[in-house]
Amino acid sequence: MECFNGNSSYSIFENLKARLKEDISELKAEELDSTDRDAWVDYWENEYYCPPVELYPDNAELGLTQQSVQQYNSWHHAAWDEPEYFEVEGARATCKVPYSGTPWFFKMQPSTFTLSGHYAEKVTDPGSDGFGYITFALETPLGSATPEGIRKFFSDQIEDFSEQIECCNKDAESYNNSLRQIIEAALDKRIEQLDKFASLRRGLNLPLNRVKDAPLAMPLHLQKKTLKVSRPEKIPSAEQSYSIDDATYKHITDVIESSGAMMERAPEAYNGMEEEHLRDVLLSALNTHYQDQVNGEAFRRHGKTDIQIPVNNHAAYIAECKLWKGPKAFKDALAQLFSYTTWRDTKVSVIVFNKKNKNYEKVLDAIDEVLEGESITCDRHKHSQWLCKIQNEEDERIMHVTVQVFDLSL
Repeated sequence: MECFNGNSSYSIFENLKARLKEDISELKAEELDSTDRDAWVDYWENEYYCPPVELYPDNAELGLTQQSVQQYNSWHHAAWDEPEYFEVEGARATCKVPYSGTPWFFKMQPSTFTLSGHYAEKVTDPGSDGFGYITFALETPLGSATPEGIRKFFSDQIEDFSEQIECCNKDAESYNNSLRQIIEAALDKRIEQLDKFASLRRGLNLPLNRVKDAPLAMPLHLQKKTLKVSRPEKIPSAEQSYSIDDATYKHITDVIESSGAMMERAPEAYNGMEEEHLRDVLLSALNTHYQDQVNGEAFRRHGKTDIQIPVNNHAAYIAECKLWKGPKAFKDALAQLFSYTTWRDTKVSVIVFNKKNKNYEKVLDAIDEVLEGESITCDRHKHSQWLCKIQNEEDERIMHVTVQVFDLSL
């Protein structure tokens, strides 16, 4: 079968976006009533997300059988009675390469492509284990077959397909990164069309007001879990959740990043501080940017290390400050966040300060390893900043977690 010669990636992803908007536009009032907006965003993002394809050539299975094969007869054009092919003893070799991801990428023509053909014997969809298989085949006369020649043929095939898959994945990445913004816009448009729910949505927005003329955050130049998302169900009005929007969440992250960078430039001034004092530095910075309509300060201390935005005895946002004490303590801190959050979808930050470890890169590598194992999705947004989704498998609660690490070692 010929691969990567079907509809263009542009047309496919544009059609998916159009279908997504249509699905959201058909949501009924009773479906949106008393449900969480961010839960719908997660649901539709999960429904339309296209996982990138990854090949696993190191786990390829080779097969070899002896059979008759056709060999071209070079005398065919010289004599009318000469056949075009004749059968000779030969070998049939196969290479079965496992892969994960979206199977129809093998049919899609990426935006960057070559005119030469790309052939495989067959491509099977992933099974319950998450792995599919692409099979390459080679038939060659026995007299000219060599182990080196067979290996080179399959190596070239895998390299060719890897290059094409990389192009497909780049197109998919652009599409996947646009999903959340598309979904939020389509959902808000649908909610506005339903007047009853538009007022409900406005009532649920957390009343965070930017302080007038507050300084902008300083610009700095510098095997995974599977998401389980059920269709959102109604929740009692007494249990309605509050959350900050994505733009506010990003700005909070930028303010923390700016403050942490300032601390890194003068580590001798902050290295001797305990967790709660480092927390207070960030708290002061955040409260210069935001104020609460009722109580003045939007961000409050909670316990020894937390910063919270409290609403109705719950936290709509949590920032937890931790000193680096090793991978296990960091993993425990992530798990503990679920005990702080009762709402289905909460945006949180984990700020890690490294004061004692001289090998800062080793700390970052350890954090990266923990997050890769614990997260549904994990994007290393900057060298020392990660954007992750972590899910409680029992009740499907999702935390949007930003992890920021600052080096205060001397």
